[in-house]
Amino acid sequence: MNAPDRFDVFYLPPGSQKMKITPDTKVQNAATFEIFREDHTMGNVIRYKLLQEPQVIFAGYKVPHPLEHNVIIRVQTTNDTKPEAMVAKALNDLITEVGYLRTKFMEDLGRARALVIPREQKSMVEQEPQMVQPTREPVNTSVGGTGGVGVDMDF
Repeated sequence: MNAPDRFDVFYLPPGSQKMKITPDTKVQNAATFEIFREDHTMGNVIRYKLLQEPQVIFAGYKVPHPLEHNVIIRVQTTNDTKPEAMVAKALNDLITEVGYLRTKFMEDLGRARALVIPREQKSMVEQEPQMVQPTREPVNTSVGGTGGVGVDMDF
């Protein structure tokens, strides 16, 4: 199959750069940012943040090919701002927003656990989860009525 290895989709090899910046020679205050090992999710959210800034004249992104996990973002800014500065600001704003969302999520999760989990079980929930070692033994599952009557399937 011509699809890349799933691990290659997100893994950036050591010594590789995450982003390549190419200034546009034909348009003033414009640059192209190629972000490696990312997809539409990252491209769209960065574009959205850039377009919220009044100094940004144009922001757009594309993914060159579905099997390539690179995003190309093109940014043009007003004369008083550089595209690199606006992309850096957009990324910093996104980091701040994600941190805020994580904090609120953890607070709400704590409240939900306090309401749902009885007090004697709280100590069990707060413990670190234990890893289950996978096995290659077949699992027999009975499908059908009660009393073991049914179809046995090996998975």
